[in-house]
Amino acid sequence: MKQTVPQRRFLLTLEKLWTHLEGAVNRVTDSEYNPFYHLGTLSIFLLTVLVVSGVYLSVIYRPGADVAYQSVERISGHWLGSFVRSLHKYASDGLLILIVLHFLKMLFSDRYWGARWLAWTSGWLMLAFTWIVGTMGFWLIWDGRAQWLTELMMSNLGGASALTYVASDLASKTFSNFVIILFLHIFIPIITFLAIYVHVLRLARARWWAPRWVMAQTVLALAILAILKPVASAAPANLSHALQDVPMNTLYLGFLPLLDQFGNGIVLGLTFFAFGSLFLLPWLAKNRQYQPAVVVPPACTGCVLCANECPYDAIRMVNRTDDSGYHRLAVINPAQCTACGICVGACPANAITIANIAAKDVLHALQAAVQAQAPRENPVAVVFVPRRTVGLNGLPEPLQTAMRGKDIGVADWQGLGKVVLVAVSSIGAVNLDWLKWLNQAGVRATILLGTPLDDDHYREDSYWIAERLRLHKALLTLHLHWLSATPTDGQPLASLLSTCLQESTPNRAPQLPVTKGRAKLLPKAFGALAGLGLLLVVFALGLWVDVPASRQSASLAALRIAIDAKGVVEAFAVPKNYDLPPGADAAQIFGGKHFPIQLQVFLDDQRVFEHTIQPSGVSKNGRIAALEYLTFAPGVYQVQILLQNDNQTFQSVLNESIEFRAGEVVLLRYDEENNRMIQQK
Repeated sequence: MKQTVPQRRFLLTLEKLWTHLEGAVNRVTDSEYNPFYHLGTLSIFLLTVLVVSGVYLSVIYRPGADVAYQSVERISGHWLGSFVRSLHKYASDGLLILIVLHFLKMLFSDRYWGARWLAWTSGWLMLAFTWIVGTMGFWLIWDGRAQWLTELMMSNLGGASALTYVASDLASKTFSNFVIILFLHIFIPIITFLAIYVHVLRLARARWWAPRWVMAQTVLALAILAILKPVASAAPANLSHALQDVPMNTLYLGFLPLLDQFGNGIVLGLTFFAFGSLFLLPWLAKNRQYQPAVVVPPACTGCVLCANECPYDAIRMVNRTDDSGYHRLAVINPAQCTACGICVGACPANAITIANIAAKDVLHALQAAVQAQAPRENPVAVVFVPRRTVGLNGLPEPLQTAMRGKDIGVADWQGLGKVVLVAVSSIGAVNLDWLKWLNQAGVRATILLGTPLDDDHYREDSYWIAERLRLHKALLTLHLHWLSATPTDGQPLASLLSTCLQESTPNRAPQLPVTKGRAKLLPKAFGALAGLGLLLVVFALGLWVDVPASRQSASLAALRIAIDAKGVVEAFAVPKNYDLPPGADAAQIFGGKHFPIQLQVFLDDQRVFEHTIQPSGVSKNGRIAALEYLTFAPGVYQVQILLQNDNQTFQSVLNESIEFRAGEVVLLRYDEENNRMIQQK
């Protein structure tokens, strides 16, 4: 079958590095227990851990600016509460890390376009949901990190929303906000589970759970971290003090110091550009086309084998109306087909082609290549190898050279004999007719080179060829060999070839991979410890991402000016033929456009701030609200504030000496009734 989807060179380099990492882990633990092969299902499991631990925490937690921090500290004051809170925190960090690693694996292996676009885009939405929920969780603690988030909201939203957090009765004003955030913190994970359903919607047999031992290792790793390093809150939120040395979780809150350093425009612009580009990558990546499988109707017998084995639910059986004598016909949905070739390997009637090449065409080319080597006179081995392995240079050097730009190649192996290599889209694309012919052709060995069962490029490559062989035991001869190897590791194939070509009579039957009942297998002690250690390293990033951060204004003095006023009516209209009762205020009854408020701030007779605050509402007849924030060097200043609310003259609403200390925030509130600024203690 023709190579129709050339791998991108840059991604290929990254995938090689990633696969080498997976191979290194495989050397110390069984591939079934390699966490890098279960990133997606482990993410689902961690989300479940978060839901369960979150239910416990939400029962004890009390919302509100006056009680939230104390309730969190009360949770941490008990050993069980501290353990569950720490478990919750490390699981949330781990979830974000695993999702990112899962994305990197899919990106490096070029599995994001074509039929996989739905899984890719829905995955990005789940990442966004995870980040939003985690950020809300930090806000609910109401410590220094929550204060930083609140100050960011205050500076960007302004108006009445910002004034809520400088009200004298802060607890009652913000209680509803705490309840809403808590509700969203609980409700959004439910939406995330729906997103997971969409994520696997195009998979015929979605995997929801990782192997039970991997999940057990995950819980144990989280528990170890929770015991060794219990989570602690930062200092309680205090909006009258600037933030300094706040333990900042860079996974969820790393954007806060960046916004403080570079401003909203640069950080948000780069973030939306990066997120949007990656979200739209399936359509931005051009020149990526493959030819989906095609059914040849006259040859199709309606046996449903192809539909049963398709991993992406891309084949449907429909009723036939022709005179073929068969009741059903396989129909392929091109939008869901990934050209994995598993259906080609499954079809006993050679009724499916990819790139106009059928299984019988490959058989003819294979026969010609093998017969040219005179297998009954010379040692000849035939190796079926996935194209992914060829693309990752995962073959021994002589074999890799022979396959350069070819689908069938021939190479000499260390003077012991000849090796005929056949590149297939996946090991599951190997048709049993090919093996039947090779069984009779006199070749010394037929080798099926697959990847670890949990690392199949098309999810079920190795599974289906193994199941076909189990149903056709006559093909399980001593000349047939099954080999699972990391796609970048050519050493196992080299060793097997040397053994097969040296022996006149093979001495072992093929060891097919265990495809059923795998959850009952027990990991080896060393392998289990290695998997646990790897998960500890991954989740321990939750320790390293907490770094102290301070606002740039932490060493400066600050002044907040809060204004919430009705304003002065500029004009109003009384309906015609409408008589007002004596003493009635027409402006109050009918409303009207209000003058804006103009504000000027002077420090020691030097103007440092000037701003015009517009009335809210479409008709400019709503309240005039603003919260201004100024920073400057500490010291004692003569502060004068001028305010104009009638578009005519400025009036002095404050003129007094105020001491500003480093790291402290002075709050001035406008008293409209008395037309003056009052310092709120």
